[in-house]
Amino acid sequence: MSKIKTENNGNVPIVSSSHLVTDESASLSEFEYALTMVNNAFHRWMLSSAQACELDNMSPLDILVIHNIHHRNRAKRITDIAFTLNIDDTHNVSYSVRKLTKRNLVSHQRKGKDTYYSVTKEGESFCLEYAKIREECLIKALEQMNINDSLGEIAKTMRTLSGFYEQASRAASSL
Repeated sequence: MSKIKTENNGNVPIVSSSHLVTDESASLSEFEYALTMVNNAFHRWMLSSAQACELDNMSPLDILVIHNIHHRNRAKRITDIAFTLNIDDTHNVSYSVRKLTKRNLVSHQRKGKDTYYSVTKEGESFCLEYAKIREECLIKALEQMNINDSLGEIAKTMRTLSGFYEQASRAASSL
């Protein structure tokens, strides 16, 4: 069993899987654990916000999909949504869109061979109410921490890291 070593600054990395930690990967393991925590907290946040908008039985993906469809008030295809959200399995997006359509939050229109999805008035109302709750509960809390300026840099770093994970995924697939 490997023992997690203390970093040079005296801190012990907080990780969920000590067997993945090596001298070279302690920071990455710590980042992955933090990413897991942020992801789960973000999902919880989205569900709580949807419930505050009086919409139950929504999944985090449903919430991401409806906001993506509402983005710039431009109709989108399933493949556009999946691409933007970096989702490989378009069936998951299709299922989410079907659920949103059944709830009258999203409508569809055929153009040639493609189907384009837009939010309905009810869908738009949900997105706007969600935005108000986000402003009240999350944005104001973040303002108090005075980290708003650094969030953009963190986001850039995370998008760059997603590229490394994509490449590593392709490499692992060829093993």
